[in-house]
Amino acid sequence: MKAPEIKQMNPELDEAAPMPAPDGEALRLIAEVHTRVLDTIAGFEKIVEKAEPDFTQVAETFLYLHRKHERDLAAYLAKCGYAPDNDGSFFGTVNKALVEMRSWFEDVSDNIMDRIIHGEKHVIDAYENARSVGQTLDANAMLTRHIEDIDALMHKHTSP
Repeated sequence: MKAPEIKQMNPELDEAAPMPAPDGEALRLIAEVHTRVLDTIAGFEKIVEKAEPDFTQVAETFLYLHRKHERDLAAYLAKCGYAPDNDGSFFGTVNKALVEMRSWFEDVSDNIMDRIIHGEKHVIDAYENARSVGQTLDANAMLTRHIEDIDALMHKHTSP
């Protein structure tokens, strides 16, 4: 069953009325999600580079999803007057270095899915933390959709 639209649930809602502005803590936590996603992108770029041919498409799918989410998060932050980070944190470099070093000793293929899932859960933790502070309706919808996208992709690539 499809969830009802907000307008259906609240017919008196004036669509032209501005949504309440997010507070500084809410924006800071979305910015933290954005940084984690940038760090994750850095890791997946290296995974795609080092992946065995039969794993490349899986890695590219995760990379594509995270790039899409990064664009959504950056646009939301910019719309709220918060300058999004463009480079991520030190952990993006760590992610790339770990993938590079592991590629020296093992194939980058489906045998790394457990580590990918662990990393994805770290990203989801940031999303959940951001959702826990009372985000605006549009921010909460975006964060929820991103979590659902990541969950679906993890499930797709870990199901027997």
